[in-house]
Amino acid sequence: MKKVSIFLMLVMVSWVYGQETDDIYIQSEFLPSSNVTDIFKLKAGLAIPLINTTTEKFTVGGKLENTTLSYIDDDVPFETDEIETFNSFSIRFTYQRNLSEDWSIFAMQESQISSNFRNDNIVSDDIFFNAMLTLSKYNGGDNSMLTFGAAYDIKYGLYYPIPVISYARRLNDNWAYKVGVPDSRVKYTLAENHDFEGFATLSGFTGNINDEVEVYKEDYSGTLRQTSVLVGLGYNVGLWDKFTATAQGGYTAYNRMQIKDYSNNEIYDFDMSNSFYFNVGVKYTFTNKTNDREVY
Repeated sequence: MKKVSIFLMLVMVSWVYGQETDDIYIQSEFLPSSNVTDIFKLKAGLAIPLINTTTEKFTVGGKLENTTLSYIDDDVPFETDEIETFNSFSIRFTYQRNLSEDWSIFAMQESQISSNFRNDNIVSDDIFFNAMLTLSKYNGGDNSMLTFGAAYDIKYGLYYPIPVISYARRLNDNWAYKVGVPDSRVKYTLAENHDFEGFATLSGFTGNINDEVEVYKEDYSGTLRQTSVLVGLGYNVGLWDKFTATAQGGYTAYNRMQIKDYSNNEIYDFDMSNSFYFNVGVKYTFTNKTNDREVY
């Protein structure tokens, strides 16, 4: 009964606004690590526009994610059974509006449960809330877009909000770029339905340890947080109308994983080395009628 009550509360208080592509997708992500653990993520999600006009868009969606960690026992000085598998699911509503010819607003709030689920019940610490708000200014003179705002999202493995700042510009039919935080990209369109994309982006995950984990013969409760800066190259191919397949490969310029208590004090740092990164996925994208000034 407690589990059902918490889930209903999650549904009712979720009111999500967002600046993201509306789509149905599935993807897998793999970060092999030679010294601590391999990380494998399997994700699926959808965002369906319920209102989609030339001035505004309202979307309802959600996502599921499984994160599996395969530890190298010799390099982790305690039992890892409690922190080898994490699952999460979220409920999301999004809103987007053009304020004028040049200005638009995007906002997001998401309710998410992310846990190792070793306890029979969902506990309050399994529940996380994500939020984001941005404003964008379009410049028709050079076909560019300036976006600024802030975001808090546990998918980065951080416990504090981060700035969202980007400058995107379409140079011609073949080239476009976006420079900013937490995501920078450059895209080259080889032919219709074929493009290559270089990227540097922030990634990670957060999962609650809802049963205590023993570290150095002492029991702790808290969260497992992993943060990476990914640098790499991707290839996107349009399979047929609105369906796209993606393959990415790269390297982590920064890679850190920690167990932290609920006051965000470090319990254990896994001292992970940088590693390679691989990601494949497929998605179906809905038409965005408000997105008539997209430059990237």
